[in-house]
Amino acid sequence: MKIHSVTGEIVPEQVRKTMIHEHLVFDLSGVREEVDKDSKLEDNPDLEQEIELLKKSGCNTIVEVSNIGMGRNARALHEAAQKHDLVIVASTGFYKESVYPAFVFEKSAEELAEIMIREIMDGMDDTTIKAGLISEIGSSLNEITVTEEKVFLASIMAHKKTCAPISTHCEIGTMGKGQLEIFQRNHVEMNRISFGHQDLNTDMDEQLLLLQSGAYIQFDTIGKNSYRKDSDKVINLIELLDRGYEDQLMLSCDITRKSHLKSKGGHGYNHLFENFIPALLKNGVTDEIIDKMLIQNPRKFLAF
Repeated sequence: MKIHSVTGEIVPEQVRKTMIHEHLVFDLSGVREEVDKDSKLEDNPDLEQEIELLKKSGCNTIVEVSNIGMGRNARALHEAAQKHDLVIVASTGFYKESVYPAFVFEKSAEELAEIMIREIMDGMDDTTIKAGLISEIGSSLNEITVTEEKVFLASIMAHKKTCAPISTHCEIGTMGKGQLEIFQRNHVEMNRISFGHQDLNTDMDEQLLLLQSGAYIQFDTIGKNSYRKDSDKVINLIELLDRGYEDQLMLSCDITRKSHLKSKGGHGYNHLFENFIPALLKNGVTDEIIDKMLIQNPRKFLAF
């Protein structure tokens, strides 16, 4: 079992503390029609400051879920991994309908799957840098559109061909159940799936349904208190841990804007380690369980 990092194949033991759902180099400023390009991230002194803080916290692995149509840049990720001595795992796939390149609407599921397979097996963006997972495959707020379902089917095809794991985007925590139904209808082994943004899902019954399937779920918008307060996420997460799901939970911050960075007055990537992890420890979560969510679970999920 190996993990595809942007600098080559690695063994799972090389992965230490991991942010399972992040963006380092991407650009959604055009899609979001931003004059200030707040949604454009790049490797610059601001990011270098963030990464140094992460490394001091013991984090060495970042799963970069930007995909085709999101301004992903494989070469820039490779350079960042080498420059900062990081494990970066990059993604193939397509995000959600409002961000799809035009050809996604025109091509068949089989054709889209072939693109993903090629990026996993051969390389992305006209390089030999291989994608390490299929992510973030998304649905829209409170619905899965016809084209989004086609992308989910293409992702499943690519997964079955390559065994690469799939990580999803649940818009504001919605449609996890609908995504689950697609995976189960197509006989996917659910321990290869991780449902994103479940810390924004206030329906714990749905969270439990996803976990009972054998899938992972991500509490991956830590620090985005405008959506849901971290204090509520702590309570929710501890309830799931108390029910025995410590082997299926993973954590991250999903930084998507310059204004999220510390240098711009935001909470920053290291908020997970500076604030959220201490809150869990204060509430009785053990170091062993923290290590499962940050290290052991990502190793198992990413290896194929």
